[in-house]
Amino acid sequence: MFTLQIYNFFFNCQSFYFVFRPTFRNFTPTFTMRYKIIDNLSDYAPTDQLLCRLPSWRREQAQKFRHEQGQRECALSYLLLSEMTGFRPVFGTAEHGKPFMLPGTTDGQDTPGAGERFFNISHCKAAIGCILDSDEVGIDVECTGRYKERLAQYCMSDDELQQIKEAADPDALFTMLWTQKEALLKLTGEGITDDMKTCLSSARAKGVRIDSGVNREKGYAWSVAYREKNSNQEVNDI
Repeated sequence: MFTLQIYNFFFNCQSFYFVFRPTFRNFTPTFTMRYKIIDNLSDYAPTDQLLCRLPSWRREQAQKFRHEQGQRECALSYLLLSEMTGFRPVFGTAEHGKPFMLPGTTDGQDTPGAGERFFNISHCKAAIGCILDSDEVGIDVECTGRYKERLAQYCMSDDELQQIKEAADPDALFTMLWTQKEALLKLTGEGITDDMKTCLSSARAKGVRIDSGVNREKGYAWSVAYREKNSNQEVNDI
């Protein structure tokens, strides 16, 4: 059976924390994949106070954004990651911009929870998401309202274009499919590629699972991409 636990905490504001634990009688749980999406961004402290809570290197990254909204999203995404891991991580950036966790913490301590060293974060004006796992993962959140036929023809397969055309809400479906592709390419670390049209079908054949959703009230879509684990793999909980 599958158990779903929902926690509501993060600076005492409402959010959703999904912990997936597939459990089978007489078997060890196969994996733990955790992700969290917050969409009440205006409820948190003022941006200058959020920046003060960051380590200096992350604060410098946040301040590179020209507008306050970008700085706010950058700050909240790091604080969300810290809240999920239980420590203030240090991370670098790979060739195509994918972040990876480095040994040690901002506070100079050894990195706890080494089994969940893989993570990914994403943010937009409407929401911020973070995912943790013991293997490569990807997450993407995007505001709706980005559908353009020319863009769809560039990145969607013929089947996906037909689905969008027939959808009751073409923009919502387009944005959700876009986040699926982004989350997948963030998992692989490839970034935007020429293979965007076919990447979803090829990924599913390789055992990559993608979960998605659309929040029409708040105006965003989200997707998480992760590898389905074999039953003999251990659970690494933080």
